[in-house]
Amino acid sequence: MSKLSKPVPSFPQVFVPQLVRDKKFAPVIVPSGTGDVAVGASEKLFENVLKHYFGDAVFPQQKMLPPGHDLHYTADFLIVEPTTGLHLDVEVDEPISFSTGEPTHCIGQDDYRNKCFVDANWVVVRFAEEQVSSQPERCARFIAGAIAKLTGNETYRQNLLHLTLSPSRLRL
Repeated sequence: MSKLSKPVPSFPQVFVPQLVRDKKFAPVIVPSGTGDVAVGASEKLFENVLKHYFGDAVFPQQKMLPPGHDLHYTADFLIVEPTTGLHLDVEVDEPISFSTGEPTHCIGQDDYRNKCFVDANWVVVRFAEEQVSSQPERCARFIAGAIAKLTGNETYRQNLLHLTLSPSRLRL
Protein backbone atom coordinates (compact mmCIF):
# COMPACT_ATOMS: atom_id res chain seq x y z
CA MET A 1 0.00 0.00 0.00
CA SER A 2 1.44 3.37 -0.98
CA LYS A 3 1.57 6.32 1.41
CA LEU A 4 -1.35 7.91 -0.44
CA SER A 5 -3.58 4.85 -0.22
CA LYS A 6 -6.12 4.77 2.58
CA PRO A 7 -7.44 1.55 4.09
CA VAL A 8 -10.84 0.55 2.80
CA PRO A 9 -13.23 -1.06 5.27
CA SER A 10 -14.76 -4.37 4.33
CA PHE A 11 -18.26 -5.41 5.33
CA PRO A 12 -19.81 -7.11 7.07
CA GLN A 13 -17.78 -6.44 10.18
CA VAL A 14 -18.37 -8.76 13.12
CA PHE A 15 -17.27 -8.29 16.73
CA VAL A 16 -17.83 -11.27 19.06
CA PRO A 17 -17.34 -10.92 22.83
CA GLN A 18 -15.14 -13.48 24.56
CA LEU A 19 -18.02 -14.50 26.83
CA VAL A 20 -20.07 -15.41 23.75
CA ARG A 21 -17.14 -17.41 22.38
CA ASP A 22 -17.17 -19.20 25.76
CA LYS A 23 -20.91 -19.93 25.25
CA LYS A 24 -22.05 -17.45 27.92
CA PHE A 25 -24.74 -15.57 26.02
CA ALA A 26 -26.53 -13.45 28.62
CA PRO A 27 -26.01 -9.73 28.10
CA VAL A 28 -24.18 -7.83 30.82
CA ILE A 29 -26.30 -4.79 29.95
CA VAL A 30 -29.88 -5.17 28.70
CA PRO A 31 -31.61 -2.65 26.43
CA SER A 32 -33.20 0.29 28.20
CA GLY A 33 -35.95 1.15 25.73
CA THR A 34 -36.55 2.40 22.21
CA GLY A 35 -34.50 5.28 20.85
CA ASP A 36 -35.52 8.11 18.58
CA VAL A 37 -32.55 8.26 16.21
CA ALA A 38 -33.33 9.15 12.59
CA VAL A 39 -34.01 6.03 10.51
CA GLY A 40 -33.15 5.92 6.82
CA ALA A 41 -35.22 4.37 4.05
CA SER A 42 -32.82 1.45 3.67
CA GLU A 43 -33.11 0.68 7.40
CA LYS A 44 -36.91 0.60 7.20
CA LEU A 45 -36.81 -1.80 4.24
CA PHE A 46 -34.19 -3.95 6.00
CA GLU A 47 -36.38 -4.02 9.11
CA ASN A 48 -39.16 -5.58 7.04
CA VAL A 49 -36.79 -8.31 5.81
CA LEU A 50 -35.44 -8.96 9.31
CA LYS A 51 -38.92 -9.21 10.78
CA HIS A 52 -39.95 -11.57 7.97
CA TYR A 53 -37.14 -14.02 8.77
CA PHE A 54 -36.52 -13.42 12.51
CA GLY A 55 -40.03 -12.40 13.63
CA ASP A 56 -40.44 -11.32 17.23
CA ALA A 57 -36.69 -11.63 17.85
CA VAL A 58 -36.15 -8.26 16.10
CA PHE A 59 -36.25 -5.01 18.05
CA PRO A 60 -35.49 -1.81 16.11
CA GLN A 61 -33.81 1.21 17.69
CA GLN A 62 -32.90 -0.28 21.07
CA LYS A 63 -30.99 1.89 23.56
CA MET A 64 -28.09 0.61 25.64
CA LEU A 65 -26.43 2.69 28.38
CA PRO A 66 -22.80 1.72 29.01
CA PRO A 67 -21.53 2.06 32.61
CA GLY A 68 -20.16 5.50 33.37
CA HIS A 69 -21.98 7.12 30.43
CA ASP A 70 -24.59 9.85 30.55
CA LEU A 71 -25.78 9.19 27.00
CA HIS A 72 -26.93 5.89 25.58
CA TYR A 73 -26.07 4.23 22.28
CA THR A 74 -28.91 3.09 20.03
CA ALA A 75 -28.60 -0.16 18.08
CA ASP A 76 -30.17 0.02 14.62
CA PHE A 77 -31.56 -3.45 15.31
CA LEU A 78 -31.32 -5.78 18.25
CA ILE A 79 -31.90 -9.45 17.51
CA VAL A 80 -32.31 -11.65 20.58
CA GLU A 81 -31.91 -15.36 19.89
CA PRO A 82 -34.76 -16.92 21.93
CA THR A 83 -33.14 -20.10 23.28
CA THR A 84 -29.87 -18.59 24.56
CA GLY A 85 -30.64 -14.88 24.94
CA LEU A 86 -27.73 -13.99 22.64
CA HIS A 87 -27.97 -10.27 21.77
CA LEU A 88 -26.88 -9.10 18.32
CA ASP A 89 -26.52 -5.40 17.57
CA VAL A 90 -27.08 -5.16 13.80
CA GLU A 91 -25.89 -1.86 12.34
CA VAL A 92 -26.49 -0.30 8.93
CA ASP A 93 -23.59 2.03 8.19
CA GLU A 94 -24.69 4.90 5.99
CA PRO A 95 -21.84 6.71 4.22
CA ILE A 96 -23.23 10.19 5.00
CA SER A 97 -24.67 11.62 8.22
CA PHE A 98 -28.38 12.51 8.00
CA SER A 99 -27.95 15.59 10.16
CA THR A 100 -24.68 17.08 8.85
CA GLY A 101 -24.19 15.66 5.36
CA GLU A 102 -20.61 14.75 6.39
CA PRO A 103 -18.99 11.34 5.85
CA THR A 104 -19.71 8.97 8.72
CA HIS A 105 -18.62 5.54 9.96
CA CYS A 106 -15.06 6.26 8.84
CA ILE A 107 -12.32 3.82 9.85
CA GLY A 108 -11.85 3.96 13.61
CA GLN A 109 -14.87 6.19 14.18
CA ASP A 110 -17.03 3.39 15.62
CA ASP A 111 -14.31 1.54 17.55
CA TYR A 112 -15.30 2.81 21.01
CA ARG A 113 -19.00 2.31 20.28
CA ASN A 114 -18.34 -1.28 19.16
CA LYS A 115 -16.32 -1.84 22.35
CA CYS A 116 -19.22 -0.63 24.52
CA PHE A 117 -21.59 -3.15 22.91
CA VAL A 118 -19.02 -5.97 23.07
CA ASP A 119 -18.30 -5.14 26.73
CA ALA A 120 -22.07 -5.47 27.29
CA ASN A 121 -21.77 -8.99 25.80
CA TRP A 122 -23.61 -8.12 22.59
CA VAL A 123 -22.31 -9.38 19.23
CA VAL A 124 -21.96 -6.47 16.78
CA VAL A 125 -22.63 -7.03 13.07
CA ARG A 126 -22.09 -4.04 10.78
CA PHE A 127 -23.29 -3.91 7.18
CA ALA A 128 -22.71 -1.19 4.64
CA GLU A 129 -25.94 0.54 3.65
CA GLU A 130 -25.32 -0.59 0.08
CA GLN A 131 -25.42 -4.24 1.22
CA VAL A 132 -28.75 -4.00 3.02
CA SER A 133 -30.20 -2.03 0.11
CA SER A 134 -29.08 -4.37 -2.67
CA GLN A 135 -28.91 -7.74 -0.83
CA PRO A 136 -31.12 -7.60 2.27
CA GLU A 137 -31.93 -11.32 2.28
CA ARG A 138 -28.28 -12.26 1.93
CA CYS A 139 -27.52 -10.02 4.91
CA ALA A 140 -30.30 -11.81 6.81
CA ARG A 141 -28.73 -15.14 5.87
CA PHE A 142 -25.38 -13.93 7.17
CA ILE A 143 -27.01 -13.05 10.51
CA ALA A 144 -28.76 -16.44 10.60
CA GLY A 145 -25.43 -18.15 9.93
CA ALA A 146 -23.79 -16.21 12.75
CA ILE A 147 -26.58 -17.22 15.13
CA ALA A 148 -26.22 -20.87 14.07
CA LYS A 149 -22.45 -20.84 14.46
CA LEU A 150 -22.51 -19.15 17.86
CA THR A 151 -25.53 -20.85 19.46
CA GLY A 152 -26.19 -24.02 17.47
CA ASN A 153 -29.72 -22.78 16.63
CA GLU A 154 -30.14 -23.67 12.94
CA THR A 155 -33.79 -22.58 12.66
CA TYR A 156 -33.20 -19.21 11.02
CA ARG A 157 -30.42 -20.48 8.76
CA GLN A 158 -32.62 -23.31 7.50
CA ASN A 159 -35.25 -20.77 6.44
CA LEU A 160 -32.65 -18.91 4.37
CA LEU A 161 -30.74 -21.77 2.74
CA HIS A 162 -32.42 -21.05 -0.60
CA LEU A 163 -30.26 -17.91 -0.90
CA THR A 164 -26.70 -18.07 -2.14
CA LEU A 165 -24.01 -15.99 -0.50
CA SER A 166 -21.31 -14.03 -2.25
CA PRO A 167 -18.20 -16.19 -2.06
CA SER A 168 -15.96 -13.35 -0.88
CA ARG A 169 -17.79 -11.10 1.59
CA LEU A 170 -20.72 -12.53 3.50
CA ARG A 171 -18.98 -14.99 5.82
CA LEU A 172 -18.44 -15.15 9.56
